[in-house]
Amino acid sequence: MSAFRKILSYADEYRNKIYLAMGLIFLSVIAGIVPYLLSYDLIIKFVEGKGVTIAYLLIIAGGVALGLWLQSYLHARGLDASHEAAYDTLMGIREEFADKMTKLPLGDINEKGTGSYKKNFVDDIESVELFIAHMIPEGIPYVIMPLVVYLILFIVDWRLALLAMASIPLGMIAITMMMKAGLKKMGFYYQSNRKMNATIVEYISGMEVIKIFNQTTNSYQKYISSVENYKKYTLAWYRESWTHMAIYGAVLPCTILLLLPVGTVFFINGTLALPTFVFSLLLAMSIGLPLVKLVEFFPLFPNLRYRLEQLEKAFAGEELKINDRGINPQNYNIEFKNVRFAYDQKEVIKDISFAAKENTVTAIVGASGSGKSTLAKLLVHFWDVQDGKIMIGGVNIKELSFGRLMDLISYVAQDTFLFNTSLMENIRVGRPGATDQEVIAAAKLAMCHDFISKMPDGYQTNAGEAGDKLSGGEKQRITIARAILKDAPIIVLDEATAFTDPENEDKIQEAINQLVVGKTLLVIAHRLSTIVEADNIILLEKGQLAMQGSHAELLAKSATYQSLWDSHQRSLKWDLTVRGTENA
Repeated sequence: MSAFRKILSYADEYRNKIYLAMGLIFLSVIAGIVPYLLSYDLIIKFVEGKGVTIAYLLIIAGGVALGLWLQSYLHARGLDASHEAAYDTLMGIREEFADKMTKLPLGDINEKGTGSYKKNFVDDIESVELFIAHMIPEGIPYVIMPLVVYLILFIVDWRLALLAMASIPLGMIAITMMMKAGLKKMGFYYQSNRKMNATIVEYISGMEVIKIFNQTTNSYQKYISSVENYKKYTLAWYRESWTHMAIYGAVLPCTILLLLPVGTVFFINGTLALPTFVFSLLLAMSIGLPLVKLVEFFPLFPNLRYRLEQLEKAFAGEELKINDRGINPQNYNIEFKNVRFAYDQKEVIKDISFAAKENTVTAIVGASGSGKSTLAKLLVHFWDVQDGKIMIGGVNIKELSFGRLMDLISYVAQDTFLFNTSLMENIRVGRPGATDQEVIAAAKLAMCHDFISKMPDGYQTNAGEAGDKLSGGEKQRITIARAILKDAPIIVLDEATAFTDPENEDKIQEAINQLVVGKTLLVIAHRLSTIVEADNIILLEKGQLAMQGSHAELLAKSATYQSLWDSHQRSLKWDLTVRGTENA
């Protein structure tokens, strides 16, 4: 029940709408009983031979019509109120969940994968709508109304009340069996659902690679297999439920199942008056629909509880350690002190210490897997370090809120991402309050202006899904423009020029040089020629600090750096020769 209480706490702001919905739906249930009571009065008049006038019939007909209209109208208005409360709550939960994700370590997010978070954001949170919009406002009146009716029946004739309740235990047997079977299959169903979501996302995201390497058969088979698995578990669950659903759907609303035959015997034996018998029959029939509606919610409880528990697990993820003390950095020097970090118990950063002073360029180099990008991501607090600390201007980054830390740093990653909106807005992400002129100025510095101007709609051109309308180099320059526009005192370039075409590399390098005046620049680089002028070069080897110094010092003293430099120089001379054309 803790998960349900948690959801109710999210809906607390909108509880008045929920109360209104419950009241309206309760009145709609009462209105639905009115036609049965009017019909009772009409039947009794006919049975007792009392005069039935046209005016009386018109009044009864009008009353029945009014009761049915009120039932429909009040139910619809109640659902309007409950759905407003539900979707307001969903909005609040999604906002809080998005905020929660910004506080989780990036490694945890990557480990769960896009498909899992899609399920949390869309499916699991969406299930809350059922609970708030239907189960609370409809379920509670559907509980109260049968109780009131049965109470009246017990007052009228306790025998008839018990007979009217006979369908409930019979229907509940089928419901219990269905829920018991469902609980066994629910785990497999949701596991296959998560796997299918993840596979679909992977399949669509990797479509370009799949086509290029002609892996359509293998990849498609993996996709089909996950969908087939989901179908298998879903149908297995449904097949076992269909029979039980048919049984309770036929038996439960039939509240006169024993009341009609046994009550007839009572009437024939003279122990039951006809008006009482007719009244009890009609009153019992009036609660058939509410009982079915109520019971339809029963199997949903385990299903909903499972979804809410999954959502709660996501909300319960261990957050990054932040203790914002409101202290401002004295300067923009960066210092790593005995920093250690591990992925899944495997240590990848091993007791690293170095400083990057403001108004200087510090480069981090090393072979692939040496920990270069990890250091950059530790600086922007994507993870907590296992040991040691990272300081900015004498302040531990754990003592800076995420917002304050991000105000200090512009981070340009090697994996670029653009939003599905205009190029103007994609650049403006760097500083949301920037004017169009400031955005254009930043684009010019990042060498974006020329290619943007040639596009059909210029700066209003849509970047497409994840920026797929642009080349790799163009996307890279857009992200650099963001960093220029943000104008933060610390800039981290994680191989930011990896996809820049040679024609513009020098221009972008010049723009970056202008950008870093008076700032702290940290560069993660594979192309060593781009950082030969760096003030300090940090050489990593298998997660350890092998050496640091200028390009000339490392070249003279480090065999590892010499090897990296030689490999880089050879790569600049690489050429492709097509066989059969050498002597052409």
